[in-house]
Amino acid sequence: MDELEDLGFLKNGIVETIVSTYNSDGQPNAAPMGVKRIDAQNVILRPYVSTLTYKNLRSRRSAVINVTSNPELYYRTTFKEANSEGRLPAEWFSRAENVDAPRLLSADAFIEVSVVNIESPSGQRAEVLCGVKLVKRSNVLPKAYCRATFATIESIIHATRVKAFLASGQHKEAERQMKLIKYYSAIVDRVAPDSRYSETMNDLIQRINSWKKEK
Repeated sequence: MDELEDLGFLKNGIVETIVSTYNSDGQPNAAPMGVKRIDAQNVILRPYVSTLTYKNLRSRRSAVINVTSNPELYYRTTFKEANSEGRLPAEWFSRAENVDAPRLLSADAFIEVSVVNIESPSGQRAEVLCGVKLVKRSNVLPKAYCRATFATIESIIHATRVKAFLASGQHKEAERQMKLIKYYSAIVDRVAPDSRYSETMNDLIQRINSWKKEK
């Protein structure tokens, strides 16, 4: 049985997850990341080589791929400064069963992996081949689909690109991403006003505006 496919990991498709690792000081780290399934036992991660996740994968040779549709988790693991004390709460995590990495306790499912090989074909991103050691899922009740979930998560992904484009002076690309975020924000305001989704979107837009003022 292909447990990855059952969780929605299509062969050679990329799914959005949160990848958690341990820092050199033993503190848990987590960051949203696309994951490509190669087959039932192997996946590829593509972290930027400048990130803590990449450094941790090189040193610890382990990670946990956390599956969740909770936009707040994506937001708070993307923008660590949105958390109290500017870091992820330690109580969000527990130690994985078979690898040297933490897992997110509130994830709907998690996949423990170990690093098989690391390559850096582009210079900016690495390709990390990982072998699956364990797949577990929680007994999560099915939820009705709300468009605000998708719109908020997409906005968070686009926001990471806005920050990078502004930092590198690619203002036209940043504006293109911001237009998409504005479109998704309108969806959230319509289908989920005064919700945790709209709160996240408002905070995200304020954060983007502060980046623009810095440039």
